[in-house]
Formats: sequence, structure tokens, C-alpha cells
Amino acid sequence: MEPFTVTIDKIDYQVSLHSGFPKLFDVFNLNVNYTIGKTDAGNWVYIKHEPLTAVIPLEQIGAAIDDHLVDNQ
Repeated sequence: MEPFTVTIDKIDYQVSLHSGFPKLFDVFNLNVNYTIGKTDAGNWVYIKHEPLTAVIPLEQIGAAIDDHLVDNQ
């Protein structure tokens, strides 16, 4: 999967596949670096993040990832 950009509230986040199984994604911009994944129940969760105080719109980014995956199958 090629990296792609998600824009939420005028902030761009670069998304790339971290691992295929379990399916995890790296999400980063100039200020944050996250690894996120989706639980079996369908909830997006943080796996790892730096810096620890930064907050990203996890559900919005997760929904954009889901949309991207559906559009590019």
C-alpha cells in the first residue's frame, strides 16, 4: 500500500502501512508520530505515539483510512 495523506481540520497527516498482520498504520506530521490499529470490535486505538502529550483526531483519521482502503481495493 502506497502512503497517502489525510487532512483533518486543515492539518495533513501522512499515513502508511506499518504491518499487514495485524494491520497497523503509521500516522505522522511535523509534530506527531503515531502507530494506530483497529480492534476486532472496530474501534481505532493507539498502539504507540510520540510525543506522549500530542493528541490526534483518532476516529476521524481511522474513518479516512477505512474510506481509503475501500476506495483502493
